[in-house]
Amino acid sequence: MDKIQLRQLKARFDRDGFVIVRDFVPTEQLTEICRRAESVMDGAPRSGMFSNVTKGLEKRDDYFADWLNNGPHLPLLTTLMGSKPEPTTASFFTKNNPTEQVQPHSDAMDGGVIWIAIDRTDKENGCMQFLKGSHLRQEEFADLKAHQANDLTGHPDAVEAAMDPGDIAFFRPTTVHWSGPCHNGLARRGFNCFYVGLPDKWFTKIGKGNGSKLRDSAE
Repeated sequence: MDKIQLRQLKARFDRDGFVIVRDFVPTEQLTEICRRAESVMDGAPRSGMFSNVTKGLEKRDDYFADWLNNGPHLPLLTTLMGSKPEPTTASFFTKNNPTEQVQPHSDAMDGGVIWIAIDRTDKENGCMQFLKGSHLRQEEFADLKAHQANDLTGHPDAVEAAMDPGDIAFFRPTTVHWSGPCHNGLARRGFNCFYVGLPDKWFTKIGKGNGSKLRDSAE
């Protein structure tokens, strides 16, 4: 990816709050990620209110710790965010419950997230969806909750993030995002890494509160 492409990618990331880069992860790496994640998930408890999420992979397998801290996505994520991100956790998403969905929401933190498609993902099997530019209008969407129904599929800024295996989505947690139910019964697995951006600013907030082929998915 040359300098012009990088500038264009960052401009879209700053404008929309997300971008997708195609063919980022080779098939052999996808196979290894999936194999190791399924091994870790065997008997491991799911995280939070959703049964399809297993977090903390980096604590159970050094392979995921290396991905989180030294993965091939980090230089690009650093460019997009404008500063080196602070890693928090790696996770694996599945669609174990075909009726389960994550409602439109944003996460009130500075940072960045990557989502690597293991399987082909589209609206029929519950792909991720984004609300373009919502990271620039956080107060407008502050009341949205991941577990509370709120249909934004007809919103003019809604974008379905259809992805093929090996594609990678970069997005800000403050960008409104969601995923629907799996209608066709096909697998929809994804590997994620989460990062805090501007860690000094974020930890200050916590303290106060507690006392490769490039294509923009919006085209």
